[in-house]
Amino acid sequence: MTTNEACNGRGDAVLQPFAAFWADYANRANDMTREMLNGFQENADLKSWQRRWYEAISKSMDAYMRSPGFLRAMKQNTDAAIKMKLHSDDLGNEVARNLNLPMASDISGLFERLHSVEDAILERLGCIEERLAAIEDRTVASQGKVPLTDH
Repeated sequence: MTTNEACNGRGDAVLQPFAAFWADYANRANDMTREMLNGFQENADLKSWQRRWYEAISKSMDAYMRSPGFLRAMKQNTDAAIKMKLHSDDLGNEVARNLNLPMASDISGLFERLHSVEDAILERLGCIEERLAAIEDRTVASQGKVPLTDH
């Protein structure tokens, strides 16, 4: 089998949709350019030419971006990017697990636990302060009623 036959064998099934898509795009762009040039012969105003050029480009790009081939390619690229990101995250998690490195979720859980411990300590300190204030009040009150004597 020659190199040309190998390229025209299985490869045609893969490349044919792209070749057809780009051929169709070139034909549409050619038609738009021909339409634009016909308009130029009627009107020699530069602003009009610029507007027609932008309209032709706009129509061409709109047709290109709405074509099934382009949309299918965009979907495939997006799916591939998502799959790559998920694979990368899984690989990072696996490496971190094997190296005993903490993950963001571990650190987040630790932060939440520390925050709840801090709240419990502050609550307990508040209770202790209230009890201490009550003891001091009783001490001051009892010292005011009983005179201190020096022996």
